[in-house]
Amino acid sequence: MNMRFEQAVIFAGGRGERLRPLTDRIPKPMAPVLGKPFLDYLFKALTDAGIKQILILAGYRAENIIDYYGPVLSDATTVAYSVGTEEDQTGRRLLNAYEMLDDHFLLLYGDNYWKPPLHVMIRNYVSLGLPVTTTIFSNKNGTAEYGPENNVHFTPDHRVQAYDKSRKSKDLNGVDIGFFLMDKNVIDPHEEGNISFEETILTRLVKKRDVGAFVTDEQYYYITSLDSLRKFEEIAKREELGFIDH
Repeated sequence: MNMRFEQAVIFAGGRGERLRPLTDRIPKPMAPVLGKPFLDYLFKALTDAGIKQILILAGYRAENIIDYYGPVLSDATTVAYSVGTEEDQTGRRLLNAYEMLDDHFLLLYGDNYWKPPLHVMIRNYVSLGLPVTTTIFSNKNGTAEYGPENNVHFTPDHRVQAYDKSRKSKDLNGVDIGFFLMDKNVIDPHEEGNISFEETILTRLVKKRDVGAFVTDEQYYYITSLDSLRKFEEIAKREELGFIDH
């Protein structure tokens, strides 16, 4: 099956409380890394993977992102925006953008950095035959955001059996880092309420056994605190991570 994933949809609307006072002035994805916004590095990783359309689910200080990037990222990549309120949770942001979503799309968080091997992920998605897959970091050396603590359990046949944001359940064997491959049809555009994607939509899909796993040993990075932001800056410098030229 020739399935195309050319759109990346990015959660980028939260206040980023743990990055204060930096986020008193800018939204978290715009946090500076070696003089460039964090999003520049994430956009580079996405466009290198073959993404041609980016949809930002914005909220808090959305104008900072819109004014900086505008509608065109490069000759090959466009940017669109769905702007909600600061209080909107992730599920509400996604539902509000329903009409802007491709039939199949890559969904991710605006504070996680990872280089998605998109073609390999798509092969895994098609092979599993499920409407959603999520990327799971194996966390073999305890280098995830919460050290050795995991938040998902996946089976040997790569189905996600449990998602536990509290990280307290038994048999958790990986960390969900997002980078979901999604079929738009699993989202109900008529669903009401200010819901969380993770706690409502994803949890419901896991219970239906509709979520597969793409498992990786490749380290991911995050900018959820000032310490982790400084660490990512050191990594970006040491590994000479690329950023988008726009």
